Amino acid sequence: MKAWTLTEPNGLDCLQLTRTTRPKPGPAEVRIQVAAAGLNPIDYKLAHWGYATWDYPQVMGMDIAGTIESVGSRVRQYKPGDRVFTFLDPRQCGGFAEYVCCKTDALSRLPASVSFEQAAALPSAGYSAWLAVHDKLRLAPGQRITITGAGGGVGGFAAQLAKLADATVYAIAAKQHHARLQSYGVDAVIDADKENVALRLIELTEDRLLHAVIDCVSARSGSLMSSLIRYNGQIVMVADQFNQVPLLATTKAISMHEVALHGTYAHGAPEDIRHLADIGNSLSNLVAEGKLDPMLDKLFPFDQLKDGLTQLYNQQHSGKLVVVLD
Repeated sequence: MKAWTLTEPNGLDCLQLTRTTRPKPGPAEVRIQVAAAGLNPIDYKLAHWGYATWDYPQVMGMDIAGTIESVGSRVRQYKPGDRVFTFLDPRQCGGFAEYVCCKTDALSRLPASVSFEQAAALPSAGYSAWLAVHDKLRLAPGQRITITGAGGGVGGFAAQLAKLADATVYAIAAKQHHARLQSYGVDAVIDADKENVALRLIELTEDRLLHAVIDCVSARSGSLMSSLIRYNGQIVMVADQFNQVPLLATTKAISMHEVALHGTYAHGAPEDIRHLADIGNSLSNLVAEGKLDPMLDKLFPFDQLKDGLTQLYNQQHSGKLVVVLD
């Protein structure tokens, strides 16, 4: 089968399209014929960093959608022909290939009206956004939230989910993303390159400040945003962690959260992994109902996967990039 393999953790130049053996499912696994694979910033980062458990050459790719081709001897709840999507275990990956094997715990079923391309756009970004909005913040109607990096995958899904929760949403994003974010009904979109973010948010909240922030940019960004959170407010860090606790947290009783989707397999319990499947089912149902935009921007043929990752790295997109297999 064809697969994109990383020969060593030294950048995208080490990612090569190769032929390798089709994997065999274990007793508790299924083998999926991959129809589409989502691209994420973590992919080009891992091309540089690698992963402690990888043996090279390593097949990369974590967000996939496709059809179950065969099942292990102990699998009862799935059968060949079932349409599914999932977030694969980062310690093993294997998604940038024509076939991949995985356990069933994190598999989500794909509604008939949702395409493989739409489903492949959901896992890494959509699951992270769901964890931030619902598991960490538990947003209530009317609460005021700002999302930094709202033009990206996590930020875009978080903006939509927050609006579905009836929150007041202020999105911070570059100009190229404004029209898409406005189409989601966000209450204001702020361009950090042209506006004073702090003054604009004070004006928008009428000096009542924010109930919560989801920061999808950096620890520095999160620390700056903490000054705009009200007493007993919350902040969720997605793209980075704080190197030290921001000073204001000691006087404003701010609750700080971390979303670490990629640690679910390594540190989570079985119920945490199954929770990912539940999130996937919820997101795909929202897509099927027309309530959630999977934010598809560009589709790439499988042999142009590295071109897609390069465009992602250069931020030449607005939304999700997905690779389509024959």
